Amino acid sequence: MNNLIKTRRILCMGTPELARDVFEALILEGYNIIGIVSQPDRLTGRAQAVTLTPTKRLGLAYDIPVYQPLKIKEDYRFLDGLDVDYILTLAYGQIVPQAVLDAPKFGAFNLHGSLLPALRGASPIRYSLIQGDRLTGMTLMKMTLAMDAGDMYAKDTLVIEEEDNYSSLLAKFSPFTVSFIKKYLPLLLEQTLTPEVQDLTQVTFAPLIKKEHEHLSLALSSIPLLGWIKGLANDPGGYLIDQDKKIKILKAKIFSQTTDHPLGTLLIENNRILLQCLDGCIEILTLQLEGKQPMDASSFINGYRHYHLRLLK
Repeated sequence: MNNLIKTRRILCMGTPELARDVFEALILEGYNIIGIVSQPDRLTGRAQAVTLTPTKRLGLAYDIPVYQPLKIKEDYRFLDGLDVDYILTLAYGQIVPQAVLDAPKFGAFNLHGSLLPALRGASPIRYSLIQGDRLTGMTLMKMTLAMDAGDMYAKDTLVIEEEDNYSSLLAKFSPFTVSFIKKYLPLLLEQTLTPEVQDLTQVTFAPLIKKEHEHLSLALSSIPLLGWIKGLANDPGGYLIDQDKKIKILKAKIFSQTTDHPLGTLLIENNRILLQCLDGCIEILTLQLEGKQPMDASSFINGYRHYHLRLLK
């Protein structure tokens, strides 16, 4: 087994911090990581400074070549001469073309943040919260041109706690996924894992979260609305509009089934912040006014009591 770790040539493809943490664990375990493929660096801030992706910083730290094609569908020349045995992807961020999937000798594999065939797509961790799941997990799967449709080689579950939001659940995924890949990658290299075909009758989807999804919908009843609040918090944070300015709702819970006020009414009563929904009120525990830092309910009430009976949309 140690010989396989040292000799199998693995190309890692991923971009965010989660991918960085997992790839670094493989480097420290002695796997032969011959390159990292990342999304291009971004320009951020008013000064439009170049911000290196987390996995690019990792490659530079360990003197591992980093490749950042703008569109990998059109530019995969970096594969020439690499002699890849395995591709391992985690949150890369682009559709990988068939020519890249066919490049490694033993196949291209993906770490997907759900219990497939549930939640295929770009945002499985967020959608597990949005739809109120109590369990999520990780699936090691063979990559195909159809998104997240390949055979499954391993799965483990992760409990979603009542207090979890996207930020807290993502933080749990890092050590969870590191343990997962340490457990199953040796077996994959030994070719002792048995593939399982996905049950097409159980397929659900987790499409990319876009800017328009951040605007919380008051057309939802309380429980689905709470799901969206959790799935968007703390980053970027779901919001409602108050006089053309955003109020982000970062933490809330069910309060009552009372429907005495117009939909979207913000109430400050008995040292609580309540929001009138279709089927009752939710209690807002943490929120953020546009241009301000997040604050808990008591801090908001102390400074913004005049928001009582404000109508949000």
